[in-house]
Amino acid sequence: RCAGAGQLKFMKQPYIWIVIAVLAAGGYMAFTADKGGSTKADTIRIGYVGPFTGPVAGSSGEDVANGWKLAVAERPEIAGKKVEMVYEDDACDPKQAASAAQKLLNVDKVSIVINGVCSGSMLSMAPITEAAKAILFTPVSTSPKITDAGDYVFRTSASSVSTGKAMSSFLSKMGYTSIAILFENADYTVGLKDAFAADFSAMAGNSILGSEGVNSKDYDVRTQLTKLTALKPRMIVAVMNSTVTANAFIKQGKDLGLKIPVVGNEYFGFREVVTNPDAEGIYIAQYAYDASSAAFAGFLARYEAAYGTKPSQEIYAAQPFDGYNVLADAIGKCGSAEPACVRDALYATKGYQGITGTITIDANGDTDRAFSIRRIKGGALTDI
Repeated sequence: RCAGAGQLKFMKQPYIWIVIAVLAAGGYMAFTADKGGSTKADTIRIGYVGPFTGPVAGSSGEDVANGWKLAVAERPEIAGKKVEMVYEDDACDPKQAASAAQKLLNVDKVSIVINGVCSGSMLSMAPITEAAKAILFTPVSTSPKITDAGDYVFRTSASSVSTGKAMSSFLSKMGYTSIAILFENADYTVGLKDAFAADFSAMAGNSILGSEGVNSKDYDVRTQLTKLTALKPRMIVAVMNSTVTANAFIKQGKDLGLKIPVVGNEYFGFREVVTNPDAEGIYIAQYAYDASSAAFAGFLARYEAAYGTKPSQEIYAAQPFDGYNVLADAIGKCGSAEPACVRDALYATKGYQGITGTITIDANGDTDRAFSIRRIKGGALTDI
């Protein structure tokens, strides 16, 4: 897919039923998003869909929304036009996100929709926004399927393919060649699990002894853990979709006397998990960034001043801050939120220097990121 060519990526089909269900339930509604992103000439209206309720809301949901809101507060006008945000709760539920996207496009007349956190929500909204030729943008979602979700779909986060490679490279270098996987059944976690498994299995001498899934609403993983530990892996890879399920895994692992080392995904790096005394020693794969830079330290200080607390995971708060500014620059180049122009301007984003690092958007609307491995020690994250 080439920038400006207007050629659609081939969309994955699993979520098309959501579009049909929404139309059937609410009757046909034409996609009539105003081309400038607002019904007012002096306003740019942007829709935001994120988890404000549910298990994801209290950790990444809050951090991401707050980071985004802080960026809007610091840059409330673009090209001389006031930015007006319309926020909708999806509770990390794809059906709820699809309904929110319909409402934002047809009632609020936005031409840009932001997906706050969850990959399932992003994928459910993509067919809707793509049909409307509206921008769908996320600073966080990582499912590999997003790469092929549409020509108007963008992210300043990395695909889980990159995370999976970082995890498998670390395990192989550390000599953990025989592993087992416990994962939560969600688009983000399944995408990461599959990406990791493919890369890890391709390395000579590596073997995955077993893989067990658990539903998001089922916090009891004892049965799955018992099966996996019986296989005697040298390492357990845990891929959870919230701090709630990450802490449930840790508690039940302790109850079962789990002694096998664990490497987890980003949710194990949130304060609610890092400060859990039973999380000691867990390895975590997360974005690499310079937390000591003046720009990053300044952002954290302004965040704490605005909200009276530090973010649960600082990189999750910083990513949407950068994401908004990348999007704002694209809108500024166009002088409006006209979708085709903003699309082309986003494709042209190269070498943007943000507080989280350098951002370049490729021909698929993706952004590549570097990853690091950290470890929980004494209630804090330490670099490996």
